[in-house]
Amino acid sequence: MDEKREVRTEKNPVGAAILSALFPGVGFFYIGNIIKGIAYILIFIALIVLEVEGRGNEHIIFGLMIAGFYIFQIFDSYDEAKKTRYRIEPDSQTSKEEVSLFWAVTILTIGVFFQLAELDIISYRDIARLWPVILIGLGIKYIYDYTKQVGGENE
Repeated sequence: MDEKREVRTEKNPVGAAILSALFPGVGFFYIGNIIKGIAYILIFIALIVLEVEGRGNEHIIFGLMIAGFYIFQIFDSYDEAKKTRYRIEPDSQTSKEEVSLFWAVTILTIGVFFQLAELDIISYRDIARLWPVILIGLGIKYIYDYTKQVGGENE
């Protein structure tokens, strides 16, 4: 049987927030959450591309989204660094990092959309019109996670 122990990490939440303020996502590399760091960098780059390619009032919308995401990811890196100051680790050396299928599909989908835009099959304007699908997908994921968590507690 694998025993678990509590391990203190020496990750400073303020340091994580400062790194995320310098460049979005980098604070998560400092914490050790590489996948979230890569996802945040890709989201930030996607928002910048959409803002540059936007027309009319889209510049304002995507500019506000960039600002909101920038501030959010600073606070998120701070909070995650606080949460990971103490973490439970298995004693065995062969522990694996779990990768969420949801995030893998999300990143793949974003990559496909940008590749289609580069091949002139769709335009960046079409991608800009699809951004609410991301919110719908996140909502479905959170509902699924919640029901999974509640179902696990009732057993």
